[in-house]
Amino acid sequence: MGKTNLPIPNTALKEDYAFKAVDDFDTRMYILPHLQNPATLTALIDEHRNNPVYRGTRPGRGAEMNSEPLRRLLDRLRATPQAGKHTIVETRPWEEYTIGILPGTRGGTVELTDEFYPTRNEAEHAIFMKRLAAFLSVYGIEMPDANTSNITIEGGA
Repeated sequence: MGKTNLPIPNTALKEDYAFKAVDDFDTRMYILPHLQNPATLTALIDEHRNNPVYRGTRPGRGAEMNSEPLRRLLDRLRATPQAGKHTIVETRPWEEYTIGILPGTRGGTVELTDEFYPTRNEAEHAIFMKRLAAFLSVYGIEMPDANTSNITIEGGA
């Protein structure tokens, strides 16, 4: 008996239906309620702008963490396929950062954008805003106007 090359049927297991269903449920239950309110969404953006990267710990104190809604949102935004994902590329050590786009294959070339930032924190926040805009568009939520935020980063990195 020879081996036949039958096409693999599209099943719920092959399409990863269970993960997608649970992920969508969690997003709708625990993340979207915070994003649908423009004031809460603006507050989350401001919180990230002020603390885009966890700070180091001090003896006897735990790490400063983000609020629960921002932590959930960050976890969701980071769990995307590698192809087309934004990353930080340090173009001049400690002086200049740019945003790169990952190829999605090992050994591929990272495509650099024309966006440059003086600090890593500003680059981290720019990537957050790009991922957030893409995420919100999937659920039909508009990004708040950039001018609605009154909080700015003091002192950069």
